Amino acid sequence: MKEEKRILITGAGGNLGGRLTKLLADETEYEVIAVSSFPEKIPNMLERIGVKNPNRVFGISGEEMFRADLSKINIAGAVHFAFSRAVFPKKDIASSLDYSLAAFRKIADSHIQNAIYISSQSVYGNTPEWRTEETVPSPESVYAMAKYAGEKLFEAVYLGHKELQHTILRLDIVIQSQNLVKTLCKNAKESGKLRLRGGKQVFSYMDADDVPYAILALLNGKIPWKAVYNVGPNKMRYQLMEIAGMVKEAAKAHGYGEIEIDFTEDETALWAGMDTGKFAADTGWKPRYDIRQMIDRVFEVS
Repeated sequence: MKEEKRILITGAGGNLGGRLTKLLADETEYEVIAVSSFPEKIPNMLERIGVKNPNRVFGISGEEMFRADLSKINIAGAVHFAFSRAVFPKKDIASSLDYSLAAFRKIADSHIQNAIYISSQSVYGNTPEWRTEETVPSPESVYAMAKYAGEKLFEAVYLGHKELQHTILRLDIVIQSQNLVKTLCKNAKESGKLRLRGGKQVFSYMDADDVPYAILALLNGKIPWKAVYNVGPNKMRYQLMEIAGMVKEAAKAHGYGEIEIDFTEDETALWAGMDTGKFAADTGWKPRYDIRQMIDRVFEVS
């Protein structure tokens, strides 16, 4: 009998980790080793997100992962999502780095090919030009600095394992995880008014459901991986008032009538947007959702 190939996912109980677990279990030949701080909750998560083949998912704790001999269970790749959210206490973010380093060492020492560290576009800071993989990182928040430190730890571990394919994915802002669009959609529904301040803020987004397909395209690709990839819509950015206008359109389409926009202009500036051409060229992946579709999807669940 052929032994199934498996993908190990740390942070499998989170939003993106769960979506990748569902994709792999239901639409590929991979089984999933789902590593979570609360592995006892994995079965409920699989039921909640509608996984059709839960028998292809094996939930384990971090402690079990560190004790196991991973080299003997045919793991074809590993994806490291596990990291504290930006809104969590700084001590949790620091603990995420400790855990990440231990996980990187375990995965590399187990000689697992195809290791992926999920990083963030936030490592570039408030940089006005289109960010390429060669743009010098300039983190501005504790979270962004921690994600960049995670990259450095990942690179340091793999200096001793250059024979193992590995890469860093800097994801664009996941629209379902950032507060702006969710808040605007909620306000449109509840008050019929959008209150905005600024005007010089620029935003770029990708949909949470596009993330797992990007990772799968990389895992199934034939081209050797580059050290770092930007992942998301290529050179997409929208100003604050454009985002508000699209929320207004979504509200009208959903029967909420005309939405009032109360705008106060100031000098607040924010930049986003990446050149993701290298990832598209190497994998053939492209997002399925454009900005209007993303906003409509957020509106439906806000």
